[in-house]
Amino acid sequence: MSLRSSARSARARKRAFDDAVKAFAWYAGWVGMALLAAVGLLWLLPRDSWDGTAGLQGGHLPVYTLVALLMASLVGWWYVNKGEDRIKRRIGRPLHTVAFVVLPLACMAAGFLQDSVADATNMQPPGHPFWLFVRWYPPVLVMVCAVVFLAWKARPRRHVYLDRGLGYALLFLPYALLFAYIAVGVYVDWLDESLHDTLASAGGYAIVIQLLFAYFIGGD
Repeated sequence: MSLRSSARSARARKRAFDDAVKAFAWYAGWVGMALLAAVGLLWLLPRDSWDGTAGLQGGHLPVYTLVALLMASLVGWWYVNKGEDRIKRRIGRPLHTVAFVVLPLACMAAGFLQDSVADATNMQPPGHPFWLFVRWYPPVLVMVCAVVFLAWKARPRRHVYLDRGLGYALLFLPYALLFAYIAVGVYVDWLDESLHDTLASAGGYAIVIQLLFAYFIGGD
């Protein structure tokens, strides 16, 4: 098999994998939305009406809420990918590869090698412009994709549909909340406590949950 054929085959497998992940995220996200609505109703009920039933005793409801929130955020993640697709069509594949693949990977590598890079270049974190770029480029890229998607849905043609844009913005909220906490560093007391409880309850599966957070919620 020639090098060109191998490259085409690898791209085809990657596209198939990406399509499968997006399909899973879409359906799992809507299941999460339904679960989030269900646990939301439980939060509105008096504690005595659900405490000790359906495994909710011991303060497990925040854990279930976080799991539902994580699943529901997959809808927003899917929308972010749609926004990226629209940007890709506008700027072309070469620029897209640089902006969405090369630079985020470079930022990730620089983050892992921060001490070595700082010693070699004398660019001291976190205030140096280089490290500000490394810190904020991936999250800003995700935010741009979200804005592009919402702008497209709110103004699909010549007219602006505020109700349509607001509806999609509401569906973005679970993703936006987790993204603000994980990628931007906004502290949310309830979310922080629930995350620790969830990881503690997960035991050996905690690493899987952390990887899911990193893949679906972290910067692009």
